[in-house]
Amino acid sequence: MRSHFLLAAIAVTGVVGQLVTPKLNSLLYKQPLLPALPRGDGVSSLDQQKPMYSGQSSRQYIVREQNETVCDAGSRQWTGWIHVTEEKSLFYWFFESRSNPLNDPVMIWLNGGPGGSSMMGLFQEIGPCLTNEYQNGTKFNEHSWTEFANVIFIDQPASVGFSMVNNDTMGGPDNLREASQDFNKFLSVFFEEVFPGFSQLPLHIAGESFGGTYVPGFVEYISRRQQLGVPGTFNGTIHSITLVDAVIDILGSGALGQYDHMCQFENGENKKKFGFSKETCAVFEPAVPECERLNRQCLDTYDGNICRAAYIFCAEEIVSSIDPKPGGRNPYDDRILCNGTLPLCGIGSYEQQYLNTAHVQDALGLDHWNFSSVNYDLNSRWTASNEIFLPTTRELTYILDETPTRVFVLNGNNDIVVSTEGQKRVYNQQPWNHQAKYRMEPYVTWSWPDRSGKRHKGGEFKGPDDKRELVFASVDEAGHTSPADQKEAVAYLMKWWVNEGDGSALSQVLGS
Repeated sequence: MRSHFLLAAIAVTGVVGQLVTPKLNSLLYKQPLLPALPRGDGVSSLDQQKPMYSGQSSRQYIVREQNETVCDAGSRQWTGWIHVTEEKSLFYWFFESRSNPLNDPVMIWLNGGPGGSSMMGLFQEIGPCLTNEYQNGTKFNEHSWTEFANVIFIDQPASVGFSMVNNDTMGGPDNLREASQDFNKFLSVFFEEVFPGFSQLPLHIAGESFGGTYVPGFVEYISRRQQLGVPGTFNGTIHSITLVDAVIDILGSGALGQYDHMCQFENGENKKKFGFSKETCAVFEPAVPECERLNRQCLDTYDGNICRAAYIFCAEEIVSSIDPKPGGRNPYDDRILCNGTLPLCGIGSYEQQYLNTAHVQDALGLDHWNFSSVNYDLNSRWTASNEIFLPTTRELTYILDETPTRVFVLNGNNDIVVSTEGQKRVYNQQPWNHQAKYRMEPYVTWSWPDRSGKRHKGGEFKGPDDKRELVFASVDEAGHTSPADQKEAVAYLMKWWVNEGDGSALSQVLGS
């Protein structure tokens, strides 16, 4: 099978060269760093939280407090590792809320891939600091999700980003079940042993791109074990999940959605600046019904070989025309051409250089770690195991029908690889008890206010009934990394969501 682009990543088959074997410094012998001071009137957890100094470690975890020389956060921050097995350690970067950390909800952020580091989300999208234009420092992000939530960025599966397998970046899970087991262990140790003061706060989990596989899979795994009373299961309540330009059906939102997105014509002209010509669309059109048929087989069977065969057909017949190349179409944003490092057209390059600097790695407690925004070896192994082609629609059905966890879907309207048109198709067809009601619900406009109070159209919105069990919102002028493209608008929407999506606030979101 030839190489394809990532879901920030999707499925790239390729192997990176030999990496320098990294070693953790002994954190217990480091001089403590000064705590990061909150800006404004934020309430610090200084007297509430267990890890009060840099360099605390145990057999289960390592935790180290950071300061603003590494990330200009405006609140307290910690980095470290949770040892989920004898061989595997998952890296985290945890930021307190700038507002009220003792009462604000907790948000976990996961990037996709498989193999994508969540440092992309931290330093390019929703984190309290963003890498500067020189890639040698950070700048304050006033629209960070830490304005209203405590946020944890996790590199997973093991071997991705700063996470490790036997102190290296080779190996790690190549399937959803093993990754789910590790994530469950991470949550248990993090909230029971490292930061127990945050364990009673509402917990939300967001996943971007291939995070549409991770997040529903992890939550379904944990929820089933909780209901069965399995020992060792994380015992907290997961209030909601947010799927950001995320795939639960790789062909529905991918190949089929790409045809819908790129072949929209009005008065003889394509609505999309870099859309397909009529002639190109005519070539692809006959493949759409067969792609739909093969995708139904994949969704019905959950068979890796069937899903792989469906993906290969649809990719070769439809998707191949959007393979990223310099100056070509950008699969992650239809407004711009592909420039920068392939296959991500530059996504992830900024934080990669910064996180490989000596002063950052020394602060984290690392010695010559070769940080990469994407672990292509792990990506290849998920592809070889067929796990990358499997949907998570069954997992989402379980979450919607059998758990109290609410589901929020966000999608950039300029995304090609996970198009809004495809996502509408996918979620209208998503099986659950209220599918019929959801499908019939009309889309309405949502809006957000700028600092002057002027409201701006944000995109489309739908979510039937007051429970808001499944809510869909598209984001105008945003590509695959929609929280980065529309920081203020998406942060406004997310603040509404984590505050339980109450009806009074909804009237403001849907205001004009």
